[in-house]
This record gives sequence, structure tokens and C-alpha cells, in this order.
Amino acid sequence: MSSAREENGSPRTNGGAPPSRAAREAVARGSARQGRRSPRLGRLFKPKVGIRLWLTALFMLVTALAGITAYSIVRPIMEDTLDRASSRTFEQVGEQFQAQFARDNDGVTIRQIQAFAAGRGLQWGIVQAETGTVLDGNLDYWSESVVRRAVQNQRPADEIEEVPSGGAREGQIMATYASPIDVQNIYGQDGTAVVLVSFFTQDDVENVDAALENIERIALIAFGLALLISGLFGYVVATLISRRVRRLGLAAERLAGGDFDERINIRIEDEVGALGETFNAMAASLMDAFEQVEQEKQRGQAILDGMTDAVVGVNRDLNAVFLNPKAKELLESSDMAFHVRLQEILAKTRYSGAVTEPEVEAGSEEGERVIEIRAAPLEDGALAILRDVTEERRIQRSKAQFIANASHELKTPLAAISGFLEILEDEEDETVRRDFMQEIKAQTKRLQDLARTLLDLSRLDANAVVFREEDVYLEEMLYDIKRDFSYTGRPVTVTVRDSVPPVETDPTQLHRALTILVDNAIKYSVEGTPVFLELRREGDRALVSVEDRGCGIPENELPRIFERFYRAEGSSRADGTGLGLALAHEITEHLGGEILVESEPGRGSRFTISLPLPERPARPDSPAPKQKVRA
Repeated sequence: MSSAREENGSPRTNGGAPPSRAAREAVARGSARQGRRSPRLGRLFKPKVGIRLWLTALFMLVTALAGITAYSIVRPIMEDTLDRASSRTFEQVGEQFQAQFARDNDGVTIRQIQAFAAGRGLQWGIVQAETGTVLDGNLDYWSESVVRRAVQNQRPADEIEEVPSGGAREGQIMATYASPIDVQNIYGQDGTAVVLVSFFTQDDVENVDAALENIERIALIAFGLALLISGLFGYVVATLISRRVRRLGLAAERLAGGDFDERINIRIEDEVGALGETFNAMAASLMDAFEQVEQEKQRGQAILDGMTDAVVGVNRDLNAVFLNPKAKELLESSDMAFHVRLQEILAKTRYSGAVTEPEVEAGSEEGERVIEIRAAPLEDGALAILRDVTEERRIQRSKAQFIANASHELKTPLAAISGFLEILEDEEDETVRRDFMQEIKAQTKRLQDLARTLLDLSRLDANAVVFREEDVYLEEMLYDIKRDFSYTGRPVTVTVRDSVPPVETDPTQLHRALTILVDNAIKYSVEGTPVFLELRREGDRALVSVEDRGCGIPENELPRIFERFYRAEGSSRADGTGLGLALAHEITEHLGGEILVESEPGRGSRFTISLPLPERPARPDSPAPKQKVRA
């Protein structure tokens, strides 16, 4: 079963095959190696701060910076605005004065000016600009510069400034307004202006400061609330993000632990969602990759396990890390000397590269074996391939002996023929010449038989002989063989004990094998003694036996009588090469049968060819079985 989880961590189930144990172990080993590369001491000094704290602090820091920046920009504007608001009343006085008296072409009367000033709590006066003389009014202080500017420019002028020190109004703020309006009944002097003055006391200034402080308190409270809200909002946002990121982390840990079925359920299409999709794609790719790796590993393991050669892998300390079944079998049955020699060869690869030892003796309970060792260095150890060449070396020795024996067997008749030919050159007696010619013919036939047998054996070794199968009636073949050997004058008896159906085999090759056995029975038995042919059935096999009353074969030589050129004790009485039984044995094996031998020295031998019977009934036209003995 495969598992994926929602963003809140609840499991859900998908279909899919879990990764193999080998793949999980491979990932776990990779994680362990990665863990070993990260020193534990370094992790102790790494601060562990969650993303919630980071994002909450970031939100609050941004809010604080924004609030401080905004306050530093807004405070001067607020102060200027309050100052302007404080003086705005006096500015409005000038605007009202202009609006009320500027359009009066007959001039402004003193009474009108007094009434205007009294209604607004202002001091007033008529001031001669050039001399600064107050011609009329109740002015204490005024700004002479404002009066001069208004007269010179012939337009109203105003200014706000502190009262000069030393007077009764020291420390107050004075606002002066001057307008060059023509005033009636003013002593006929030019360069005069109507001046209106207003004073702002310390209380007025303090009111402005108090208002400013009140605004600052409100701003500070708002700033605190903004920090609180931004902190809460940042914490909520950080929680949502950290939960999704932590989900990705948990999924990555499970993936690193070998759970390739782990998937992220995407609900929000954002950057984290895109990262989750990338993670899912990566997990799927890793699953496919590890499945392929596992398949390749299993394929390689199957190849190694199926190898007929032993494969041994060791690490740098020469400890075995891999043994295929053949290697386990070989090492378990070998003596300590072979183990020591193997380790020496593996150690030699470190400085000599690939090493080949063609013959290393390995003792075991079954006897001495010859092992060929091929070793090669690896990055983290060495690999050795061990091949049991005992049989191969035996065959090589047998081939060498075979060639030597064949050369000897060929040399003997050739030497005889050569000698007879030399004698014939000087021999004039026809009787002697005829005897020599008969001997030459006999030796020539021996050479022909030997060459034919050698050729047959070599063709059998090369699988160049084509065996054709057909129904063969063994009883008929035995009578044919009896007839073939009738020229010898030796009595041959055929006995059929059971009803034997025809066998599927090659009649020519089977006839050849039986002929060899009958010929040997005649060679190695006393002149005039009979040879017995017997046909019987045992279960699903047909048995054909050839028995003689000859010299027999010692028991200790029975295992070797089918070797090429081997001649048992007592065989010197008959002419032979030691190839007949080897050829009969190999023909029988190619026919799918086996050849058995029973012998007792001085009483004779019995050779039996066992052939499998077909799993079908005999043909209807098959002859009736013979239950009698014919001589």
C-alpha cells in the first residue's frame, strides 16, 4: 500500500507497489553516510529558530519601520499645519478687512476701523510708514517692516513674530496686518496705513503643543495596535507556511528513508504548491529509478547466482562481502590452506593489479581439486572469480595421453608394414611372400579400424554425428548381430525373456555399440565358448546384455575400462587398441542410455546396454515376443 497525506498530516491511501527492501536499505545507507559527514559538534552550534518566529518578527519589524518612517514624515507636516491653523484666524481678519473696505472709494472712517477691531478683539492704529508715528489708535507693539512693505507695495502685508523683549508682552506672539487704505479725515498725510495687531499668549502655544501631544499619543496607540495586528497576522501566515513547509520536510524525510510512495496533496497553486508538485515528480522519478536499479540488481544477482564459476567479493580488510552459491559451496568444502592462498592473491591485487593463478590446489573431503583464480582490484576491495578446472585439466591430460597412445598404436602397425615391405624386396620364396602379404593386410586392416575408431570418437566429441531416431525392434537386431558373427564359428545364443516394444533410437549407432561388445566377448574368451545375447525389460527400460565366459576384469579396474586406450589386465592375449569400449560407452550416452558391466576374473564378463522405452503402445504389426532360447 502507498500513503500520501493531506497538508494537515492526515493519511490517505493510493494504489502502488512499495519499494523493495533492498531499495529502502540502499537509501537508508545513503542517509547514514550523509549523516556521518555532518559533524555532531557543528549541529550543536546551529540555532534552531522556527519559521513562525522568523516571519512574525519580520512582520513586526516591517510594521515598526513603516510606522517610524511615517511618523518622521508626518510630524513636521502636523506641526506646520497646527501653526498655520493658529495663525489662520489672523489671516482671515486681513481677508475680511480687505473684503469689507477695499471697495469703498470714499475711504474708511475711524469709526469703522474701531468697530471692526473691537468686534474681533484687535488693537488698531493709523501709522505713518516713513516715520513710524502712530497717528491714531491703541497700538502697543507692531511691526514697522510690515507697515513699510504695505505702503511701498500698495498692497496689504502681514507677519507673525515674537514680541521684542523688555516689554509687558514679552514672550507673546504678535501678528501684524497693514493695509494702505485711504482713511478719511486723517490729517492729510501721505504714506499711512491701517494697522491691526493681534497677540497670541503662552496658553495658545501650549494648546497647540497639547494638541500635538494628543495626536502623538493616539499615533503611539495606533502604532502598538498595528504591531499587535501585524504580529498576529504574521504568526498566522507563518503558521500556514511553516505547516506546508514542515509537511514537505516530513515527506522528504520519508522519501530519504525509502518510502517512495510518499506524495504531497496540492491544494493551493502557489510557490509552495509548485514545490510540492516538483517533490511529487521527483518522488515518482526516484521510484522508477530505484525500481530499475533493483531490477538490474536482481538481474545481476541472478546472473551471479547462475554462474558455474565461484565469485567472491571482499572489502579493503579482505573480509567477504559477497559470495554466490558456487563460491559458498567451494569455500565451505575447501581446506584452510586454500583460504589462505586466496587471501594472498586478493591482497596482491592492491599493488599488482589484475592477477591470474591458473592452478591452485584445494583440498576437500572429495579429494584434491585444481582451481583457477582470476582476481582484480576494486575501488573498495577486490573481486575474484574461481573456476574449478579439475575436470578440464584431467581432460587435457587425457587428450595428451590419448595423442601419445594413438601415436604409439599407429606407429606399431606402420613399423610392422614397413619391415615386411623391406623383407619382401629381397624375399624370393612365394610362400613367405604370401604370408608377409597376409600380415601386411592384417596390419593395414588394424590401421583402418584404428583410424575409423579415432575418427568416430573425434566426431562424437565435436557433436558432429547426427543421430536419427526410428522404431527399432531389438530382438531383430540381436538376430542380425548373431548372423554377422556366424563367420567366426563361435556359438552365439539369443534369449528374449520379456515382451519388449520397439525403442526410438538410431539403429546404425546402436548396432555399432552392440557389435563392439560382441567382438570383445569373442576376443577375450576361450576359443569354442559361447557368447550369450539377452533381451529383457525392467520397468520403462529395455536391457540388452552381452555375456562371455572369458578371463573377466578385476574389480579395481572396472571404473577405468571405458577410458580411451585403457586395457585391463589379461587383455594382452587379444589384439586391441583400448578404444572399443570407450566408443561403445559414448555412443550409448548419445543415445540416451547407459552401459553397465558385471565381471568376475576367471569366470567372464557381462555388459548391459539400458535404453528408455517410449511412452506409447507398440505398433499393432509388431511381431509376437519370443520366449525361447535359440542357439
